[in-house]
Amino acid sequence: MHLQLNIFKDNCCKREVLNLLVYCKNSPACDVKVMLGRYQEHLGQCLYEMTLCSNDGCHDQMIRKELKGHLESECKLRQEACIYCKQTMASINLTIHVGLYCQLYPVPCPNACPVTCPRAELDKHLCECPEAELQCTFSNYGCNVMVKRSKVKEHEDTFLRDHMLYVLNRNMKLEEQVLGLQQNLDLKEHQIQQLSDTVKWCEKECHQFGQFTGSNGNSLSSTKTLASYIDKSMWLEEQVIQLVSKEHSRLDLRPILDTLESTKQRLSTLEAYKDRIDNLDGQFKKHDVLLSNHKMQMTSNEERFRLVEGTSYNGKLIWKITDYERKKREAMEGRAVSIFSQHFYTSWCGYRLCARAYLNGDGSGKGSFLSLYFVVMKGEFDSILLWPFKQKVTLMLLDQSGKKNHITDVFRADPNSSSFKRPDSEMNIASGCPRFASHAQLENPKNGCYIKDDTLFIKIVVDLTDLEEA
Repeated sequence: MHLQLNIFKDNCCKREVLNLLVYCKNSPACDVKVMLGRYQEHLGQCLYEMTLCSNDGCHDQMIRKELKGHLESECKLRQEACIYCKQTMASINLTIHVGLYCQLYPVPCPNACPVTCPRAELDKHLCECPEAELQCTFSNYGCNVMVKRSKVKEHEDTFLRDHMLYVLNRNMKLEEQVLGLQQNLDLKEHQIQQLSDTVKWCEKECHQFGQFTGSNGNSLSSTKTLASYIDKSMWLEEQVIQLVSKEHSRLDLRPILDTLESTKQRLSTLEAYKDRIDNLDGQFKKHDVLLSNHKMQMTSNEERFRLVEGTSYNGKLIWKITDYERKKREAMEGRAVSIFSQHFYTSWCGYRLCARAYLNGDGSGKGSFLSLYFVVMKGEFDSILLWPFKQKVTLMLLDQSGKKNHITDVFRADPNSSSFKRPDSEMNIASGCPRFASHAQLENPKNGCYIKDDTLFIKIVVDLTDLEEA
């Protein structure tokens, strides 16, 4: 006999179970005891329950108690406003925005003038910055001096005589060109006169021929243009032959025919020479242009090869400065107050550096010292290097006598100086020694042979200790 059993949930027992007090799973951090029936509700509010950051794209987890602080100050994807332009963006992008793109961010003038202006106004400032270096207004005449905008008037006043000489030399060259053109014009006029005389001679011969042929003179009048139209000369020859063959005249026309033939040959020769001269002249101009382009390319290639061959990648630079007297004189005259070395690197993917020298001094050393500076330049690998630049740098003026009595100065880069931050422009502000070596010490052989054959050598050494290879 089979019995059918009906099973039902005991709701009374269920209520008793759900009313039981249980500890939170996050104890002991959370000491709350809650009825089992409200356990899930408690977990939705428990301050110690693990939860995800609510910002899109952020996968960080933390307890609910720390969520507010994470959203307000720690989450890289929290929305934050730029303090300069008020534009809202993810916090992770704010530093890049301020450093590179914010148009209202105050940036210092790259020319080291005291002005700081919003990035959007920097180009306008550079167009009127008194410290910006400009080409002399007489550069087209030969003055290659770069001078600060604030000193343009002073430069023009100081070098007025030189500028007048530049203009005078240019005018003399122009006069020579005008004279050459005038001579060429005279030659052309002489050639035209010769051709004109030839035409007149031909006209005279044709006129005499017309007198000999009588009634046939009208048919032969077109020979007056013999000098310009050789085909008419041939037609005239045919007419004369016809006259002879028909015996329209008893006169002997053979001498006239010979004369016409000779004239035709001379004109043909002149035309051939003229075409050949024009052709050669065109080829000469074409070759002259090609030669000029070739010379320019050779000069450019030589300069590039010189820079490549002189580039080192071990943090050391040997800078050979030739024509010392001339370059120092140019510095004294304000035409080229400073010179730069070729650039060098701390490694193949390292910092890009160079040296800058003021042969007549700079700042406190002007007029009596050689000033020597170290420059950090913008490089291809700056984004993967550590900034600011912090290495120890040694500046040396080498003694060429072999006694190694070098003039040396050593300094460590100041990480707080703008000279060693990551460059925003082509190069940072130079840092070094305005009173590196006095002219008296430098140019006196008793102190060491620093200048030999009008040449001196500068050595820069960067300490690569603790420098990570990029």
